[in-house]
Amino acid sequence: GYIYKVDEHFSANITANLGNPDDMLPGTIRRRYAYFKEVSISWSDDRLNVSFGLTDTRLFRFQQRFWGKRYLANTYQSLNGYGYVADLGLALDYKINDILSADLTVMNGEGYLELQLDNNVRSSLGLNISPTDNIFFRIYGDIEKKHGVNMFTTVAFAGYKNKTFNAGIEFSSKTNLDGTDGHHGWGISGTGGYSFTEKNEIFIRHDYSTSVIPDGETDHWNSLRDGTFSIIGLQHSFTPNIKLALNLQNKNPYSDTKSKQNFIYMNALFRF
Repeated sequence: GYIYKVDEHFSANITANLGNPDDMLPGTIRRRYAYFKEVSISWSDDRLNVSFGLTDTRLFRFQQRFWGKRYLANTYQSLNGYGYVADLGLALDYKINDILSADLTVMNGEGYLELQLDNNVRSSLGLNISPTDNIFFRIYGDIEKKHGVNMFTTVAFAGYKNKTFNAGIEFSSKTNLDGTDGHHGWGISGTGGYSFTEKNEIFIRHDYSTSVIPDGETDHWNSLRDGTFSIIGLQHSFTPNIKLALNLQNKNPYSDTKSKQNFIYMNALFRF
């Protein structure tokens, strides 16, 4: 990636990613591929930031930064198909005062890998509340319409953080999750960590995702994707920009047709 600061207000950002072959369409040759994740122009001052182009959505950016361990696993909303990390459109962030800030986006709704396929957009509004330096709240909602079906996303987050301890919990829901009327989904994700030394932290995360049982059916409509996802591990910070984490990740699906999975990972973060 490259960020160019034109002056005290304007900047440009371009970021290219090396993609995962699992993201490719069925039937294509499995190989790594490159794509642009961000190509944007921004204007900012002390209170307002405006970004236009292919830029970050605000669906889970706040929670992701609070947790600080995106290099271990994707966010709850991304894993469960609630939305995208980046999209084409306009994003505004405004600091109302030291306690309140708000964000507004009007996006393509197709994500950063797809072109616009219809005339619909995905619009969102978020509010951040920080009554003290240690306590954080966020309320977020967005709406989009696809194939004649309205889809509403709601996220509520609360977190506490100090120098040695952090804990956060969020509730997420989305109506007509897969574009089918009545196929609603919701879930909870909790994170926590304790720094027992200046450079070492024990951390944990647990996700629970589920879906409704439609009228006339006997099982959850998204039973193959519902379930729990957990991470527990130890992180060592060599510097604030170089970190290493040994962690155990567990996937426990709701459906009896899928087996439990346990993985041991060694993840590394190098930030420049």
